[in-house]
Amino acid sequence: MGETVTAVKPGDAVKVVDERYADHIGLVTAVHGSFDAGYVPCVNVVYVSGDQTKADGYGRQVERLSSLQHLSQGPSGMPHPGRYWENLS
Repeated sequence: MGETVTAVKPGDAVKVVDERYADHIGLVTAVHGSFDAGYVPCVNVVYVSGDQTKADGYGRQVERLSSLQHLSQGPSGMPHPGRYWENLS
C-alpha cells in the first residue's frame, strides 16, 4: 500500500473503521506484537458508540473492537473490509 505506519501504544488515538464502515476515533487499549521490520501488529480499541440509542445516565456507551488489522495489511487488489485501524493524520 505504501502507507507509512507510525507505531502506537495503549492510550494513543487512532482512526477505527467498524464492520459497518463507520469511522470512529478510538483509543488503543492493547498492541499485539511490536513494530519491527515492517510488521504492523493488530490492536484492541475502545470508542464512543455511534448508536444514539446506546446511552445511559453516564452518557453514550463505549464499544470495543479487538485484533484490528492496520489498513495497510488488507488483501492486495481488493476493497478493504471494515474492522481496521489507521494512524490519525
